[in-house]
Amino acid sequence: MATASRAPRRSHAERREEAERRLLEAALQIVARRGSVRMTLAEVAEAAGYSRGLPAHRFGSKAGLVHALAGYIGERFGAQREMGPALEPGLDAILGNLRFYFSRQGEAYTATRALLVMMTESCMEPNADLKREVAAYNRTALAWFEQHIRTGIARGEIAADNDPAVTAVILLGAMRGVMLQWLVDDRIELAAVRDRLLQIARQVLRSR
Repeated sequence: MATASRAPRRSHAERREEAERRLLEAALQIVARRGSVRMTLAEVAEAAGYSRGLPAHRFGSKAGLVHALAGYIGERFGAQREMGPALEPGLDAILGNLRFYFSRQGEAYTATRALLVMMTESCMEPNADLKREVAAYNRTALAWFEQHIRTGIARGEIAADNDPAVTAVILLGAMRGVMLQWLVDDRIELAAVRDRLLQIARQVLRSR
C-alpha cells in the first residue's frame, strides 16, 4: 500500500523567516487600520497566530518592531515595483516609479496607508523612536530619486538646473500628498491625477 508523501521538513531559518514575515504583515495591517502608537506586541502576536512573547523575542521591543516594519514596507514596495517592466536608470526610472505608485490595486495600498499613518504620528506624538524610523525611511526613498536625477543629468536627459536633493523632496512630496488626499476621499480620479503629474514631471525634468 502506497504511503502519502510528506512535505519536506522546514529548517529553523525558514521557520524563523516565516514567523517574522507573518508578524510584520500583522503589524502592517494593524498600523494601516489604527496606527502604531496604540499597537502592542501582544496584539501583533495574536493577529499573526503566535504566542504573546514572540514579537519581543524576534524584535526586542516595540521600537525594534517599528524599525523592522519600516524596512518591510520599503522591501514590499520595491518587490512590487520590480515585477513591472524593466526601466532605464535616470528619467525613465523616475517616470516609471511615479506611474507605478498610482497604478497599484487593492491591498497593494495597505503599506502606503500604514506609512502615511506613521508619518502623521511621528509629527504629533513625542516619540523619538518613531520619528527617527520614519526619517530614515524617507531618506532612503529620497536617495533613490536623487540617484536617478543625477544619472539623468549625467546622461543629458534631465536638465542640470534640477538640484537632486530639492527635486527629490518635491517629487516624493507630490506622490504622498496626492495619495493622502485619495485615501481620505476616493472620489479623486487617481488615474487622471497620475497622468497630469507625469506630464508636469516630464516638463520640469527634461533637458531643454
